[in-house]
Amino acid sequence: MLAVADDVLDPTRLYRVRDGAYAADLLIAAVAEFDLFSWLDEHGPVSAKGVCEAMGWAARPADVLLTLAAAQGLVVRDLASGDRVAVTELARQHLVAGSRFDLRAYYSSLRERPAVGEFVQVLRTDAPAAWASASAPAAPSADQDRSEPTGSAASDWSGRLDDVDFAHRITAAMDARGAFLGPALAEAVADLSFARLLDIGGSSGVYAAALLEARPQAQAAVFERAPVDEAARTLLAERGLNERIEVIEGDMFTDALAPGFDAHLFSQVLHDWDGERVQALLAASFAALEPGGWLLDHDTHINQDKTGPQPVAEYSTLLMHSTPGKCWSVGELSDFAAAVGFVDITHRATAADRGVLLARKPA
Repeated sequence: MLAVADDVLDPTRLYRVRDGAYAADLLIAAVAEFDLFSWLDEHGPVSAKGVCEAMGWAARPADVLLTLAAAQGLVVRDLASGDRVAVTELARQHLVAGSRFDLRAYYSSLRERPAVGEFVQVLRTDAPAAWASASAPAAPSADQDRSEPTGSAASDWSGRLDDVDFAHRITAAMDARGAFLGPALAEAVADLSFARLLDIGGSSGVYAAALLEARPQAQAAVFERAPVDEAARTLLAERGLNERIEVIEGDMFTDALAPGFDAHLFSQVLHDWDGERVQALLAASFAALEPGGWLLDHDTHINQDKTGPQPVAEYSTLLMHSTPGKCWSVGELSDFAAAVGFVDITHRATAADRGVLLARKPA
């Protein structure tokens, strides 16, 4: 039922248009507000930490920006030497003061775009802006707690899911995304054996449904907060899957994960959260998962050396703008998973710039 027909054209370019919508605004902010590449030309190579200190940036948004710049060929980023950053000849010729072909004024002509100003604030404060730039966030004061999204972001991203209409719209959006991505994920992990799958933060259950397609004896559950859980029940019932996929209402950050599952799936969930909460989710998964069970993190992953791929680096700008998260690198996630006890950690490509990180709980 959920398999993609052979004659369906690859929609990757359409995913990239939507997912990369904020990348240009972040680059404009780097050029027009901070003159990043002129500074790097004068001071580089310099550590990413040194860039943050000089620019007054927080670590998470700076990491996203430097990954984007590396993917676009504007900086060389070397994690092996302490995450040192140097400007490339492309940037030196076109984004550095004094060059005959300097494009900084050209970029600066768009500095009044709302998202550019939002990125300036996110870089400085690490406080996410409103989802889809729905409203301009207020800059937090120096003594404001920044451990959580602030201002409009708190009510517009995670908090807005308490609104039934917004929750249904977001669930429908994630369901639409999964129609093509779900079968690709299922194909990539067709060799894994499991009987009971817990889809954590699974939205509509579209990925759980795809994974059960080739496993007629398997069962699944979607673990979702209210009122997203009701949207999931409705969609699963419409597809005739409510007998095979139950919906468990709960908060993945405060409620224990149900026992008795030999596979856990996070599909495009971890990229919404900061490192502390990602590690907490992986630890909770490890604790609840059956011995020998599999963890599947299906997402857009930055490569090991944080230089791309470019479409993923561009998508990460959207996540950094509007959520506490980013596209995590394969190296970061592997370290997180290993730290809580997972073994046999590998990564496989799926479709549309996505992949799946696999990890096993020892038997």
